[in-house]
Amino acid sequence: MTKFLAILYDSFLEIRNGKILYLYGCVVLFLLMLFTLIPNVNIMGEDVLNSDFLTPDLVAKVNGYFFDGYWGFVMFLMVFGTAWLLPSYLSRGRIELALSKPIDRFSLLSMKFLSVYLIMLSILTVMSVPIWLILSLRLGVFAWSFFYSLFFSYVIFLCVFAIVFFFGVLSRSGALAVMGYFVISVVGSILTGREAVYGFLGETVWTTILDTIYYILPKLGEMSDNYTALIAGDGLINGFAIWTSLAFTAVIYLLTLLVFNRRDY
Repeated sequence: MTKFLAILYDSFLEIRNGKILYLYGCVVLFLLMLFTLIPNVNIMGEDVLNSDFLTPDLVAKVNGYFFDGYWGFVMFLMVFGTAWLLPSYLSRGRIELALSKPIDRFSLLSMKFLSVYLIMLSILTVMSVPIWLILSLRLGVFAWSFFYSLFFSYVIFLCVFAIVFFFGVLSRSGALAVMGYFVISVVGSILTGREAVYGFLGETVWTTILDTIYYILPKLGEMSDNYTALIAGDGLINGFAIWTSLAFTAVIYLLTLLVFNRRDY
């Protein structure tokens, strides 16, 4: 436990010294000021902030659509905020010092992963709850199901961070870790609409290949559809996208451990 706390504290200092915390803070401060000071919101000539136009169901949907886009943007920032952490940790001199301690490689990497993940979840929470609170106060309705959606954002970020972590270990480069993540994310998003080209491809080996790649890769975009559903109280949707993405996350994390264990430092 003492070793984990030491790695957790070291990771926090890295993130703090990276100055990206200031960027996170600026984003939150801007949105808090925007939602606090905005005088009204007109929809079809109706000021929804000062009328009975809003219902709890409508507020839940408004929250869902907003946080769907907001959390996507925040995780985009977090990819850049975490991509350089592991390459820095694996830099010559530093990793040798860490490996000289009485701790096996699997435990060392797992504690590093968990420490950064927990710190980023804390940041994600701090960047979300105050904004939800201000929105709820302005709209006059508290959609408590927001917290189910917030918890699910932790699950999605687990998939995101596992991919970034893998490419960080594989390449020992923050830039390549970012590129690797975006390649997988973009390819997965494109394959979501793969059936649109099946009419041109016909029943060929290419449809099988596209389907296979789609089933293997994480489905981050489809998973994010659960934000709105959870806040609206509809529960989880598209369970296939969830469990296949989590399976991919588990496999790529195990590959990360194997690569790290075989690497000569």
